[in-house]
Amino acid sequence: MSDTRTFLTWVKAGNKVRFLLPAVVYRPGGSGSPEKPAATYQGYVAYLREQAGYHANWRDEKTTTVSGRATTLLTGNTNEPMDGSFGCPTAKADPGKDCFGLQPDYDFRVAVIDAPGGPLVAWTPVDTTQVVNTSPVFRRFEGMLQTLRFR
Repeated sequence: MSDTRTFLTWVKAGNKVRFLLPAVVYRPGGSGSPEKPAATYQGYVAYLREQAGYHANWRDEKTTTVSGRATTLLTGNTNEPMDGSFGCPTAKADPGKDCFGLQPDYDFRVAVIDAPGGPLVAWTPVDTTQVVNTSPVFRRFEGMLQTLRFR
């Protein structure tokens, strides 16, 4: 997927970080139709927590700030694909191709930031079939978040 106004991928030295302002989400266990994402930071964090009832395993939750904005960090994984559960950059995106969510064999460190205009979701995935200790990657991700500035 190419970078757009609502989606950005940053890659450096094997680290991948993605940023998404979700236009729609595909709720796990839902109707299979796109839904508007929660309009607030708190609502979006609650939406992610609800995914625990549909194969998401969340842990290591903590709150912090990014550029002075409330942020919740969580680590998640799943044993079932959850395409579109983080969201999609456009309302017409294909959930299996152009949308994002937890995937088997990966741990995700996810940040939900109370950004202007709605929740900003950022994450870094780690292939757990290749990497046993995700801590260094997740520490770099959290350090990178502290360099963000909103205008």
